[in-house]
Amino acid sequence: MNAMVQSFQNMGSIRIVTLTVVGAILLAVFAFLSFRLSSPVMTPLYTNLSQEDAGRIVTELGSMGVSFQIASGGGEVLVNSADVLRVRMQLAQKGLPNKGSIVGYEVFDRDVAMGTSNFVLNVNLVRALEGELGRTISSMSTIRGARVHLVMPKRNLFEREAVRPSASVVLNLQDQSRMPAEETRAVRHMVSSAVPGMKAEDVTVVDSNGKILARGASAENGEAGAMAPENAAEMQLEVELRYRQRIENLLEKVVGVGKVQAQVTAAMSFDRVVTNEEVYDPDGAVARSVQTSEEVATSRDGGAGSVSVANNLPSGAAGGVGGDSSSTEKADEVTNFEISRKVTNQIQEVGKIQKLSVAVLIDGRYQTVIAAGEGGDDEEVEQYIPRTDEELEQLNSLVQTAIGYDRERGDNVEIINMQFTNEGADFLMEEGPFDWLIRDLDSIIKTFMVGIVAILTIMLIIRPLVQRAFEVTAADDVGVEENSALQVTSSGGLPAASAMEYDMVMSEGQPVSVEMIQSNMGNAPAKRINELIDNNPEETLAVIRTWLRK
Repeated sequence: MNAMVQSFQNMGSIRIVTLTVVGAILLAVFAFLSFRLSSPVMTPLYTNLSQEDAGRIVTELGSMGVSFQIASGGGEVLVNSADVLRVRMQLAQKGLPNKGSIVGYEVFDRDVAMGTSNFVLNVNLVRALEGELGRTISSMSTIRGARVHLVMPKRNLFEREAVRPSASVVLNLQDQSRMPAEETRAVRHMVSSAVPGMKAEDVTVVDSNGKILARGASAENGEAGAMAPENAAEMQLEVELRYRQRIENLLEKVVGVGKVQAQVTAAMSFDRVVTNEEVYDPDGAVARSVQTSEEVATSRDGGAGSVSVANNLPSGAAGGVGGDSSSTEKADEVTNFEISRKVTNQIQEVGKIQKLSVAVLIDGRYQTVIAAGEGGDDEEVEQYIPRTDEELEQLNSLVQTAIGYDRERGDNVEIINMQFTNEGADFLMEEGPFDWLIRDLDSIIKTFMVGIVAILTIMLIIRPLVQRAFEVTAADDVGVEENSALQVTSSGGLPAASAMEYDMVMSEGQPVSVEMIQSNMGNAPAKRINELIDNNPEETLAVIRTWLRK
């Protein structure tokens, strides 16, 4: 123990300060690591919050006594992972988060003041409907937030045709990518179903980057009913993609996955055509109505122009009185005929396919064969075998059936068999079986890296410094003992001579040279070295500077 204390005292002030600084750094590193490992894991409570919601949530967390952190410029609030579910349920009871200024049907929870006009009630109804629709749309997994604006036209008196309501929806997507067409249609139908009298084509959908995801009816159709150029190109690409996927999925079942590539070009008509046709058939006359009338008239002449009662009696009642009689019959028939006619009203919607051109590239078969290598040894190689004409004909029939081939329409299908190249396949990186472990243990790996750096610092920097300090101290002690023994027992040689020379110089008071100090520094006792430094400070400083330059 005394030896260690003596060694520590003989180390010098510079070494002691160095060891103290290194020890303080080590303590700070270990304290930081222990604090990081012992501190609770902070998990996001809510992300992508508006400033209004973030302020209210922070206020509620402070009143609840829950520790939290704010990140992402105030749009993200983090709490202890063990408290996430409990805090979310407590905040949900208070209606948080509320998506900023979005107000739903809770606007009617407050009592209506006396004198509130019908206009204010109608505005609150529109606000509530917009807020509820925005909340419902925001609940979709691919949508971060939504704003809905409704236009509810007022029905005027004596107006025959009512103006349909319309809506515009602004979406804030999660990954800032283009929203799938199916989800866009779902949003349009959901909004139109919630508003009476609104149709899906009356809803315009836009994302936060200003891209139009779905156009309203007024923007989709021009003056003549033609589709807008942007929607026409999008619809054409969608049709071509659908046909291409259909062909590839069908042929991959036969030729194998990755051995077929198809391209489809669709010539489409985007003109909206309305046809009214009225045809009369002269051979198809049909009796519509028949009107028949008959008239019978009878007259008799009594003779000699006399007028008597007998002449006016019925025939045979006059008892032989003679005279002439006449009878007239008349029949009329009127028939009304209707000529048959055919009335056709045909509306041809946009997007009619006029022609399909399909190009299919198919890879052949590969067979493993034994071939002679460069060194004379046999090795296995893959030999390409093209497909037969019969197989290509069968594949052609499959493709024609899949696309609804129409010869009169001018459809064209070409299937070519060629060998696929493998250049560039080495650059395709497949996901390894342990990649998920690396992603999940990212924080643990960072902690291990910090620990490894601390260990390397101790082993490569601090440990050599400490060992060198103790070795120098031990060497000084050994040098002191050896010099004392040499002064007592030595009868000749360099150490004794150096000690005698030092004593002679010190006794005579002669100036001491730098060479003399350097030659006696390693052999003189520690007490004499201290005396030499005290008596010759300038020369000692010169020696130290010489060491530093080396």
